[in-house]
Amino acid sequence: MFSNKSSAVLFQTIISSLLGYISLFFINRYVGTVYWGYLSYAIAFGGLFSIVTDFGFNTAHLKFISGESDKREDMGTYLLIKIVLNVIYIGLVVGSLLFWTYALRRGFQNPIEFWAIISIIPYFSFINMIPFFNSYFRSTMQSYKIAVPRLIESVFRNGIFIVIGVIYFLGREGTIGASITVLLALIYGLAYFIYMFILYLFGRPWDIGKASMTSIKKYIKFALPLAFATSLGIVNGNIDKIIVQFFWGAVATGALYTDQKLVSIIGSLLGPISMFILPMLVRDLGDDKLVRDKKIIEYERIMSLISAPFALIFFFLSPFILNLYNGRYLMYATSLSIISVGTYIGAITGPFSTAIIARGRQQLVAWISMVGIFVNIALNIILIPTELFGIRLGSLGVEGATISFTVSALVVYILYKEIYRRVNDTRTRSVTLKHIFISLPTGIILLLSAVYIKPYSFVLLFPIILSVLLIYTGMSIAFNEISIKQIKEIISNLIPRKNN
Repeated sequence: MFSNKSSAVLFQTIISSLLGYISLFFINRYVGTVYWGYLSYAIAFGGLFSIVTDFGFNTAHLKFISGESDKREDMGTYLLIKIVLNVIYIGLVVGSLLFWTYALRRGFQNPIEFWAIISIIPYFSFINMIPFFNSYFRSTMQSYKIAVPRLIESVFRNGIFIVIGVIYFLGREGTIGASITVLLALIYGLAYFIYMFILYLFGRPWDIGKASMTSIKKYIKFALPLAFATSLGIVNGNIDKIIVQFFWGAVATGALYTDQKLVSIIGSLLGPISMFILPMLVRDLGDDKLVRDKKIIEYERIMSLISAPFALIFFFLSPFILNLYNGRYLMYATSLSIISVGTYIGAITGPFSTAIIARGRQQLVAWISMVGIFVNIALNIILIPTELFGIRLGSLGVEGATISFTVSALVVYILYKEIYRRVNDTRTRSVTLKHIFISLPTGIILLLSAVYIKPYSFVLLFPIILSVLLIYTGMSIAFNEISIKQIKEIISNLIPRKNN
């Protein structure tokens, strides 16, 4: 199950995550939480309108080119769809900004946020086009061509961020002030242009056919049930930061985005496995239902095995981790603990939603996603603001956002698992309870460390994190969740090889 197909992506993920954490440290610690908050808001605003860049077409394309359809025609159709959606996206963002600023005569906490949003548009435009290239490499299991461009982008972007942080540390930033937010946004766009360009070079010559109306209708038919849920999902992923910015300001927005960036390591480490799940399941549709069920449970087991120790680390050591980035985030430590739980639940949900899509029941995925999204948005509106229309609300700010996320993740997990059981006509067992038991020693050590050692210093924090990961690995080996042979295979496959 730990296929060497994922080794290049795993290598890239580890390096990119480390660089991301280092650059996040330099930006938060030295550039400042306020400017990071402005950038976080700009990314959330731009992300809010990216609802028009997917509409379920990304999932549709991956499924089609993983099957037996005409790949040339599908590639041409998908490229046309992505270009049209990109033009619509740019028009919506610019139009909404102009309408908000000039027609409604409304402003922002700082005028620089207007230009930061304009500057972040290229970033989202290139993100919209990247699935065109990556989907092909995913369907053909070319992990090397997925990993290397992403690694180059990460080294470039995070390297510049670190240099900027060092310049601020040395006090050589001059009079740039809030304009640093615009510069950081532009760097995002440039980095993702490089990412997209390298993907293009790696896939030459691209065999792209002419789009046909028949193919367009095929894409629309598959994507339509997912469109509303996908769009709401994107709104769902950004609305919390916009509400927090409106009621609590830039520092709180930056704290929430920092929480999300920190726990994103869980999703990143699962990426090498999850990116190949759908193509593999589409090719294995002829399997007996018990065989399919065994595969899905194995996927869930691996997702839980990898994500559990990191969720525990964030849960128990949240004050000390946030303190490394900026002491102003200490008051938001509880929110990091809460979001770590929701992220773990989301991680073990993925195999079930993917299995339902692979069976062609994407309308079920749409309905379940919408339930989770409505729960999250409703709770955001209730828990984050101080008051709305004269009604006093939860006033929980960042904590309210993370509670909403975690509750909705739990609701979605329960629904997905039950629907999968019905679709596959099996009584799927759960593997999470076993991993909770395996995690007990790790959790106890983390709790004692938080209470008695209080590792605010990196010198204390790093050895504790490393030791609990080693203990968790030992417990996993003892309970046959992973073998020493598999660990050796992972290590030996860690350096990317072009034939992967």
